[in-house]
Parts: sequence; C-alpha cells; structure tokens
Amino acid sequence: MTVTAPSAKRRYVKLTEAEWAEAEAAWASGSASLPELAHRFGVTERGLQARFAKLGLEKGATAKALAAKVNARVKKEVEAQADTTTERALTIREATYGHACKIETMILDNLEAAAADPDRIYTAAASVKMLTNAAAALERLHTLKRNALGITDDDMNADEVPVLVIKNLSDIEVASIRQRQSDEDEFDNDSIEGEDEGAEASEDEIVCESDDAD
Repeated sequence: MTVTAPSAKRRYVKLTEAEWAEAEAAWASGSASLPELAHRFGVTERGLQARFAKLGLEKGATAKALAAKVNARVKKEVEAQADTTTERALTIREATYGHACKIETMILDNLEAAAADPDRIYTAAASVKMLTNAAAALERLHTLKRNALGITDDDMNADEVPVLVIKNLSDIEVASIRQRQSDEDEFDNDSIEGEDEGAEASEDEIVCESDDAD
C-alpha cells in the first residue's frame, strides 16, 4: 500500500504597505519583472498582477513618464537655443550690411574729394587703402562669429537656394528625345542646303544677265 504524503499548503504572505510601495515602485520603474518581484517579496505573480492592475500600474510607466519629461525639456531647450541662434544670425547679417554700407560711403567720399581737388589724391588713396583693410578685417570678424554659432553661408541663404528636381527618364522618353533631336538636326541641314542652292541659283542668274548684256 502506497501512502501519499499530503501536499504542503502554500504559505500566505501579507506584505506591509511599505513593502507594497517598494514593489510598486520597482514595477513602475521597469527595474524588475514579475518573477523577480515574486521571489523577492514571497508573493505569487498572480497576486502582484492583481495588485498592479487594481492600481492601474504599468511596467516602466515611471520610466516612460520621466523619458517624456526629459524629451520635452530637451526639445524646449533646443528650440530656445535655435531662436537665440537665429536672432544672433540676423544681428550679424544686419551688422555686416551696415558696416559694408558705411565703408562704401567713406570710400566714395574720398574718391569724390580727390576728383574735386587733385592735391588730395594721395591722401584719398591712403584712406581708401585703410578702408579696404578695415573691410577685410570686418569680414573676417563676421565669419568668425558665424563659425562660432555654427552658421554657414547656406544657412544664411536658405530661402534663396533653388530646388533642382531630377527625374528619371524612361527608355521611351529617352528615345523620343533622341528622335526629336534627330529631326531638328535634319531640318537644320535641309535649311542650310536650301540656302546654298538658292545662293548658287542667284549666281547663275547674275552670270546669265551678264552674258545677255554682252
């Protein structure tokens, strides 16, 4: 006669509120799985699932919320930085234009003064040379500022860049283009030959008229 040992009754574990809070935090952060939590706190996975479902907790919910907050903050900072960079770029462009106009005016004033008074030619030439060097120095400074902001010439002229649309032609379209070009070439050749024949005919007529006159 075989005697079957009675199965051991599963021990019921009741967690304290602090333990439940710890388990819920671990689950919400995504740092632990159900088997890990069941082993750590001595409760069944079903019991944990029921508790989390009752509270509406999802695994990794805290991490997702934190990631969303971080992404929103990063996006906000990037947008703010972009606005600041745009303002600075516009300031640089306006300053560059203003300085260029000022130097241009000063150069023209010196040239007009030299034209009015020939004795001031050498003085005007020295002033123009100095202004030219100043313009080159300002150009280098403005370029340095744009490089510091990471701005290129393409960025400054983004609205003026033309868009080139490239289309892949089919074999039929290519053949049609070639045929059209061939027809145009033949037409041009016929026109040239017609002009040559007309010129020869005119020469013959002139010769004939000369013979009749004799």
